[in-house]
This record gives sequence, structure tokens and C-alpha cells, in this order.
Amino acid sequence: MTQQPIQGLPPSFHETFFPDRRHLSALLKLAKSGYEGTIDAISADTGIPTGKSSGKVLPHLKYAHAMGITTTAAVRDGVCTLQLAPLGRLFAVEDPLLHEPLTQLILHLMLSRPLGGASAWHVFFGRSRLALGRASTVEAATSFLIQELGNSSSLPGPLFSTYREEASLARTGMLTVDKDVISRGALPTPQEFYWAYAYCWLTYWEQTAPGVQQLPLSELETVSRFFEGSGWADQTADDFLAWTTAQGITRVDRQTGTPLVMKIKRSDELAAQIYSELL
Repeated sequence: MTQQPIQGLPPSFHETFFPDRRHLSALLKLAKSGYEGTIDAISADTGIPTGKSSGKVLPHLKYAHAMGITTTAAVRDGVCTLQLAPLGRLFAVEDPLLHEPLTQLILHLMLSRPLGGASAWHVFFGRSRLALGRASTVEAATSFLIQELGNSSSLPGPLFSTYREEASLARTGMLTVDKDVISRGALPTPQEFYWAYAYCWLTYWEQTAPGVQQLPLSELETVSRFFEGSGWADQTADDFLAWTTAQGITRVDRQTGTPLVMKIKRSDELAAQIYSELL
């Protein structure tokens, strides 16, 4: 399988704003009952600021869509239609303020998807390891993004500040910025988080290789880049795979040398388990 072209939100979608969880939570609340309204109406109903030429409503609608909170960020004739996506319905029940570290890790993973996420996030977290390693300068990281996505004044945009801001996704620990050095983190590995990771991994799989139930792990990783994005060492990835097998989510055949993974469950079958083991 060849690496797929990235099909995510373009580098400029955020209009320089990082995703603020308060605004995302307000959109979650709005979408609960299904909602139709203009950008100005959404601003009035949520308190998300908007201006004459730009504002935070439209970027946050796009973030919410890319993070799997809402099903649509479409604006037709100036009217937005907002409904909860399956993950959004789960958040509305379990963590409507998007406060839990696990919730924020899910938002991060969904935003980093190769399809349906945000292209800069996917490229940086999923495709930069060979070029940048686990740590690099801001300048090198920016150059890499420009090389992969084309020259844009929108790069790196709020990609790095998202992980510095407590109001955003700082709690994930997936990125730290110290002066001019950016260091990548890894997904934390308490087993109670594994249901969420499996949900996201299967989502990547279903979107990048739809209808394919069995793949060599290396081919699946070429299209999805989930494990590169996880920041895990090989042993940690193996432990996670073994857990998915023990839970009946996958079957892994290692007799061929490279692991051959068969998908037994769909992502939507795991959703109910995501918060089940949190204390």
C-alpha cells in the first residue's frame, strides 16, 4: 500500500486561532439538540467571539468537525447545521467540558488523522520522525511542514501553541516547547486508556483502508501513521497490539515474520468502553 495523499483541513483553516476547549465545549452543548444558525447566531448563543471579517466561530466549527465532535462544519447560504458525531455524543455524556486528559488525547488523535483531521497535525505528528526525530528546533519543524504542505504563512500557525496552552491541549503532553526546541511526547500507557486508542486506531484504519479487514501491520502503518503518531517504542506498540488481541478487537498472525493484523471489531463497537475503566 502506498502512502496516501493527505486529505485534511488545509494549513490555513484555523485563521491563527488555537482550539480553545471552552469554545469547543460550547459548540458541543449547542449541537446536542441539533442546531441551525448563522455564524453571528452561533456567536450570540455560545459567547464565542466573532468579528466582521474573521473571528473564532468558523475555525472552531472546523476544529470540532476534525476532532470528531460534530458531524458537519458546512455553511450553506450563511447557515451552519450542527449535530453531534458519535464521539461528540459520548463526550456530551462523559465529559462535556472536555476536561479529562483522556478526552484531550482523543481530540489530539482525531485532529491528527490522515483523513478528516488537520493536514498540518497529521504531517507533524505522523510523518516527521525520520526528518526531525523526537526533538528539533522550531525552525526545522516549520521548514519540514512547508516542504510537505507547500509554502504558507499559516505554517506552523497554532500547531505548537495548542500544546502550550492549558485552555487547549497542553495536558496531553504530546508536545513541549522550550525556547526554540520542540520535543514530541508519547501517548501515556495506562491500560484504561487503551480502549480510546483502539477506537482511534480503528478509525484511522477504516478511513484509510475502507473495507479491508486484514493487512500487514507495516502496510497499515504506511497509510495510517497511527503508531508513528503515538510516539511509542516498538515494545509499547507490541504490548498495545497484544492487548487488542486479548480483548477480541484484532487477531494478529506473526508467523509470516511481519505481523498480519485482522480487524475483528469496528471502531463504533468500542465507543461504549472508552470511559468504562476510568476511575
